[in-house]
Amino acid sequence: MRTRLFILGLIWLALISATVLWFISTQETRLTIAAGPRHSESFELASAIAKVYNQQNELSQIDVFETGGSSDNIRLLQAGHVDFATTQADAQVNEKSTAVASLFVDAYQLIVNDASNINSFNELQGKFVVTAPLISGQHDSFWFVADHYGLTQDDLTALPMSEEAANFAMVMGQVDAAYRVRAPGNRAIRALVRNQQMHIVPIEHAEALSLRHSSLSAGVVPAGAYRGSPPVPERDLPTAVLDRVLLAHKDLDYEVVNELTALLFEHHSELAAHSKLAGFIRPITDDSDIPIPLHPGAQGYYDREKPGFLQKNTRMLASFIYVGAFVSSLGLALRSRVMRRRKVRVSEYTLQLMNIAEQAQQTQENAQLHELKDELVKILNTVVTDLSKDKVTQEEFEHFSFTWQAVNTLVRDRLAFANGME
Repeated sequence: MRTRLFILGLIWLALISATVLWFISTQETRLTIAAGPRHSESFELASAIAKVYNQQNELSQIDVFETGGSSDNIRLLQAGHVDFATTQADAQVNEKSTAVASLFVDAYQLIVNDASNINSFNELQGKFVVTAPLISGQHDSFWFVADHYGLTQDDLTALPMSEEAANFAMVMGQVDAAYRVRAPGNRAIRALVRNQQMHIVPIEHAEALSLRHSSLSAGVVPAGAYRGSPPVPERDLPTAVLDRVLLAHKDLDYEVVNELTALLFEHHSELAAHSKLAGFIRPITDDSDIPIPLHPGAQGYYDREKPGFLQKNTRMLASFIYVGAFVSSLGLALRSRVMRRRKVRVSEYTLQLMNIAEQAQQTQENAQLHELKDELVKILNTVVTDLSKDKVTQEEFEHFSFTWQAVNTLVRDRLAFANGME
């Protein structure tokens, strides 16, 4: 009875365990991306990534959240409220944030009203400038550049506001300039400069700025980026550029990040159907200017085609094998030579013993037999010395001593016979 109840208990336990595992396996996983303002390039590309990902996965879905910008995204990611986030590469992150891929390249851009007579960044002194909201990385970038030019909050009036409000203030002539960190060709900037009395001014000293932040490099806003005829801008405008990066929380599962990274690079056509920015997605390499460490899942994808240790060191290993084979052959040859010498040495001693035995049988003279006895002792001493110097093996010595003992007995018997004759 007890056995039957025990078996029934095991069956019920197995059924319950299988049901729980099935329930867990069928639960939908919800992933989240903090992507910035709704009309930004980051939000557009993040939405494209989410659409393609959701089409490829039945049990895992990505939701895209509108936020205030890079600083807001990083705060949400580091607090664990979202799984992924987009950010400027110059944004301040902590150990909770890891990189997945570079999404596209942003450029520092300063748009000014023609009536303001502003032709360079350092001419913003005494002017009204609209910047991105305080929770945006663009706001921090503005003051980073302003500090380079020696401008402080006392030198100009900075007005943080949304992109739509900033555009309205610019069109109405209420402000002199607007600062943006956006990809060249950005729609919101195009709306400002395409048909309005506005232009973009260069931001010089990109190389100097990069000395203070490694994620920056020198670039341009290309001529005609916002209009082809007449071109706006009229020429390539120097500025600082940096990557817009997709981040993942460092504790996010390896397989999840690895799968999303694979999607970014193996589904270009599907992504491009939703956003042309998908064509700018690129991997983060070892020599990248992005100072954010890679998530292991992304690193695993990038390393998938890297040659393994054996492939990378084929020549070195071949050299080692060749040298090893040569040394082994040399060792075997030397050992064979030593063995031959030992055999020759032992054979010589054996021949000497046979010669002594032959002489002992042919003589009855006491004096000669004593000489043969002395020779036997000398030979034994020599072989013992060779044994101590490893010139003769223990096995060879045992064979020799057996023969030596037989000859020594023969000589002793012949001595006894000779003494009896006398």
